[in-house]
Amino acid sequence: MASQSTPRSLRGEQHPAKAHEDIKRESHVQIEGWASELNGRVLEFPHNVDEFIDTLLPCSTPYELDENLADAFSQYAPMRGKREKESYPGLIRGLEALIAPFAGSDRGNRIPLVAETHNTVIHFPFDAFVNHHHYTLPDISFSFPGADNFTHGSWQHISMVIEAKGKEEDDPFPRKGLKNVRTVEQLAKNARNLMLTHGFLCSFVIGIYGHIIRLVRFDHTCALVSEALDLREDGSAKTLQRFLWHFVHPLIGDTVVGCDPTVSKLDDSSQEWVKKQLKEGCVPKWEKHTGELAKGRRVEVYDQKTGRCIPYLLYHLVDVNGRLFSRATMVWRALEDTRIWKGGRLVDDPKRPKPPKPQILKEAWRQLVRPAEATFYDRINMRISEEERYGIPKMVYGGDIGEFEFRWWEESGKRWGREEDPEDGPSEPQARRRPTRVSERLRSRARLNKVSDGSKKADKPSTSSPPLLFSSIGSAGSPFIGDLAEPNTHYTPKGEFPMIYPQHQTYSWRLAQGETSWHHERSHMRIVIDDVGRSLTEFTSTHELVTAVRDAIIGHRLLWEKAEILHRDVSVGNILIKDVKKEEDKFTGFLHDYDYSSMVPDSDTPTDRAQNTSEEAYPELRLAPTDAAKDSDDPTNQKERTGTYYFMAFEILKVPDMIHNTHHDLESFYWVLLWVVVRHTDHGRGKEICNRIFKYGDDEESANAKRCWLEDAVQSDMIPDNKPLSYLLKELTALVQEQLPTTRRNAQQILLTYDAILEVFDKALATPGWPENDWRPCTLLTGDGRTGIAPVMTAAPQEIKLASSRPIRALPTRRTAPVPDKPPKKTLPPHPSHAHLPAPFTGPMTHKMLKRPSACLDNAEDTLERAAAGLRSDASRMSKRRKYSMGPPALPDAKEDLLDTRSGRSASTSRRESDSEPSIHQPRTRSSSRLRKQKKETN
Repeated sequence: MASQSTPRSLRGEQHPAKAHEDIKRESHVQIEGWASELNGRVLEFPHNVDEFIDTLLPCSTPYELDENLADAFSQYAPMRGKREKESYPGLIRGLEALIAPFAGSDRGNRIPLVAETHNTVIHFPFDAFVNHHHYTLPDISFSFPGADNFTHGSWQHISMVIEAKGKEEDDPFPRKGLKNVRTVEQLAKNARNLMLTHGFLCSFVIGIYGHIIRLVRFDHTCALVSEALDLREDGSAKTLQRFLWHFVHPLIGDTVVGCDPTVSKLDDSSQEWVKKQLKEGCVPKWEKHTGELAKGRRVEVYDQKTGRCIPYLLYHLVDVNGRLFSRATMVWRALEDTRIWKGGRLVDDPKRPKPPKPQILKEAWRQLVRPAEATFYDRINMRISEEERYGIPKMVYGGDIGEFEFRWWEESGKRWGREEDPEDGPSEPQARRRPTRVSERLRSRARLNKVSDGSKKADKPSTSSPPLLFSSIGSAGSPFIGDLAEPNTHYTPKGEFPMIYPQHQTYSWRLAQGETSWHHERSHMRIVIDDVGRSLTEFTSTHELVTAVRDAIIGHRLLWEKAEILHRDVSVGNILIKDVKKEEDKFTGFLHDYDYSSMVPDSDTPTDRAQNTSEEAYPELRLAPTDAAKDSDDPTNQKERTGTYYFMAFEILKVPDMIHNTHHDLESFYWVLLWVVVRHTDHGRGKEICNRIFKYGDDEESANAKRCWLEDAVQSDMIPDNKPLSYLLKELTALVQEQLPTTRRNAQQILLTYDAILEVFDKALATPGWPENDWRPCTLLTGDGRTGIAPVMTAAPQEIKLASSRPIRALPTRRTAPVPDKPPKKTLPPHPSHAHLPAPFTGPMTHKMLKRPSACLDNAEDTLERAAAGLRSDASRMSKRRKYSMGPPALPDAKEDLLDTRSGRSASTSRRESDSEPSIHQPRTRSSSRLRKQKKETN
């Protein structure tokens, strides 16, 4: 478990939005962030457009239209530059000509409405997070099929969008440059918003560049791009019509291809039922939580313990990960739908008269190389008794529906001859192999189901009707329960899997690049936990905030010592405060979200992990990465470096391949607490203090900012009007500072322990003088002042690559003068094998050090002059920093503006740092004796 480090990769990381400036569309944070996220994740589909449509848009009704479409786009004349929008009406008329015949479908009217929306500002789909993401203006939007009217100012009514440019040269996929990267970014943002709004498993967008058309499918792992279609060529309009036909005739679901068949909108009766249950259950603030009830949804939660699906009504979004290629975590307040079917409708179950209590439902897309989160909860339930549980939520239901679906797909494949039919060629391996071309699958299915002429008897199951899992199951009295009446852990439905490939487990990488890319795929999971909480940034008092963090630390300790689980992603979004603390409740806050956790494998003899986290007690925690970890084929090596960047421990940022350990998580608790305090309390240090402490993108810069803060903060009280909180922060700062690598003589690194941390928390909480209702809104963001997780990526790569050999190179995001190449930055070497030996520190010189070593100074008189000038400049900079520091810096005394002969720094600077921790010590040089002599003469 802990003997292997996780390879560094920015894609897996997330961090909260610091300020409103970072969210603006032209912000370099946004530009670089999307460029980084798209890099290497835009793949060219390896076959032609027809195969693209057959593979990615399975259709319930065969496409048999035979209209003449030669003149469909006769009025479309692409315009360039500012006149680009003048071509949209002609383009829309052409699209309307393509979809006009859809009214005669055997599924009724399947015509989507088309509207020009380039002047319509469409915000992020959920109001609580609008200020964490900037708006979009898609050029052309489609409604859902059969809509009577089209309110195109909201994502709730949009099923697909088109982004159009005026010339063929605007096609971004085979070209380089920031402009083309930003064109792809437009498509990606629209796809992200569609998936989050509707719970789509994937979404489709169309890019039109002059007469060139690109069809693009996005999911939460990558994008697949079709080959180019030219509207001027014969048959292109027909192909586009066929794409649209397939899109509005999904094989599973009743809306469009990509919709999740286990998800449905909340109708009016369900919305009223939710309000009634919350009111009768006397749930606090239920009116506030139902403000966006119409954006809620009804979902089926697959429970891996029983094999059943349990219906839940999601009514309030608590948190959302806004990244596209990610876990895409969404956390909801939810109620179990306890209604039963009677007389063709859902009614209250007389056997369950009490209102269901609110619970938390989490859904996410985990990376396949990581264990499912439900596995960690199973370990917790097995190792930690109900009496011992503290600071840890309890899972009620949950499982990985992607794994269930993959298992069903495999079993169904055996039944309809994917492995045994000679016309399909050799059998496929059972594991995650590259799927065969869809045309072969379709021919096989047609052959197996051909019975109308009596020439071949159907001896294998038919896929004419969807299996029961993909129905709205309801509770046990539902007529759809079917063969789920007696489920079990390894249950798979008796019917055939209806799709060509699994939908709740991505397969895009395997389609584009083959079996070796399976580790990029993601699987869809949902879990329900019993404890309902609010964000840590919504505390009512700092006493409640500190209590919640303390409880989460206790929970973290139980996870490690009892269940041998290391969380590895302590962040502001992963600690929740209980909505209502009843008398019987033991804790106020709890630690959740085990997606990035790791655990010691089960063994015949369970290890007795006490609170000792030394190297001697856990020798494997300090080992260098193993050969297996370095092997590119090893699944562990394919994990992305994960976590929430701002809260990562100093060593994780500073030391390459550092093994994550308990003391790193304990340090993260400190940074989480500090983050909330500097943003939501009256500390009187100004707005910029948060930017001074928390840096993003460059590991060394981020680590050095934290070190600088710790050196300054340990000497003063941060919150003058809150003595207990000031005491807590000061003591925690000292403990964290002692954990940093040190070069002090006769000093050693003292790792954080649970006992040391909890002792400080308990003493602070027992101290009188805690103020009440001292929460303050964050002034760095607009809106209601909350600062929940709204991940944004930065640190753009220099190149965005397609699956082919044609790269898209990102240009600099800001126009600046060319900068000469900088020497490579120094990094902190790994720890020595013996803990009592200090690890050398080779980081950059801070503002407390002169910028030149004494070895470069040949003349003592010149030395004094330069030193004095440097110190005056240093003092000026430090005075400007005074309002951002814990306390006023100790400026050098005028009598001490001389160089320390040993370190090349001022004597006053050297004395200040000796109280905390020194940085780089320069070796003695020949000029040192002359400097000492000059110093004596001056005195």
